[in-house]
Amino acid sequence: MPDTHVDTAIPDMGEAYFDPLLQDQGAGIDGPGGAMHRYAIRPEGHQLTAADFETESWMLKRQPVYTEAEHQRWRLLFENQRKMLPGRACSDFMKGFEALEHLFKDGIPDFEDINQILEPATGWRVVPVPELIPDNVFFWHLENRRFPAGAFIRGGKPKTDRVRKANEGRAPEHIEYSAVEDDLFYLQEPDIFHDIFGHVPMLMDPFFADYIQAYGAGGHRAIEFNRLKNFGAIYWYTVEFGLIEEEGELRIYGAGILSSPDETLFSLYSDSPHRIKMVPERVMRTDYVISDFQDTYFVVDSIEALYRSTAGRDFTPIYKRLPPGFTYATTACLDTDEVVTEGRQVYKFCGGKGKPRAQAHMEKLRAKHGR
Repeated sequence: MPDTHVDTAIPDMGEAYFDPLLQDQGAGIDGPGGAMHRYAIRPEGHQLTAADFETESWMLKRQPVYTEAEHQRWRLLFENQRKMLPGRACSDFMKGFEALEHLFKDGIPDFEDINQILEPATGWRVVPVPELIPDNVFFWHLENRRFPAGAFIRGGKPKTDRVRKANEGRAPEHIEYSAVEDDLFYLQEPDIFHDIFGHVPMLMDPFFADYIQAYGAGGHRAIEFNRLKNFGAIYWYTVEFGLIEEEGELRIYGAGILSSPDETLFSLYSDSPHRIKMVPERVMRTDYVISDFQDTYFVVDSIEALYRSTAGRDFTPIYKRLPPGFTYATTACLDTDEVVTEGRQVYKFCGGKGKPRAQAHMEKLRAKHGR
């Protein structure tokens, strides 16, 4: 197992780097739009202040105190995915999940309880952060075998008249599955359920744990060549939305799918997306979707094969020949691809999330495969 106490500096992103999604829109960390204001200091009040925030590392010194409503939102998501994933999630995820399930089943878990199991297994720790953190800080944590997990949980406020009516007379902690927003089951920005339920069981696998650390170390070179988007595509299409072949069938190992009931069904059963064998340079040239289901999923033969093809690899020759932007659209299927299934892209061409024909596509999947 690699050294679990790597002492490295946070990579410098350079003066030109700016990501509007990660910049404070108000007066500092705890001002309007700042990290603490948006997620750690919530209307219920949980006694977290800027003093609990470490500016350089973006870590919170402790998790918030969660309300019963927030624990119930976790339980709602947990129970749904616990039933969804057997036979659909990869064996390495299910093995890690079995080791951690007792910590997950009753509500939002304490990170220190998780670390007592995770650290002896693979040398990793989970640390709380208030939101999506800057890339350079993210790489630094991964290189040091720390997984930064958002301390907030999604949902809580009905958005449509249908859902508001369904929730009438119910306390937030007693809202049933049929009476919640669809957005509770698909989230663009990673929250605690995505980060803990989706990612941490896979970190119990030694090969995958080493792959994630190697990915963090590779961030330095991607920054040097100004190819973060390309490098990020590798993470997106593997760690977040990767599929794997096991016993002649497709299974899920990507956390973005594992934490989303609808994308679980879409990724495995829909005839809309492409499913293509994962080749690193092909993936690094491919754009990706951040606000809806993926138009293409890349498939690996095993976690060991993923590790061998990416971890510790010098991508310098690839970076030198990559163009500044992506070469291939999210819907591209090339003559050079090893295609597992070629999709019809019907969901995409029907308009995607929220559009009637795309919704009808998903309703058919739910009815056929159960959600």
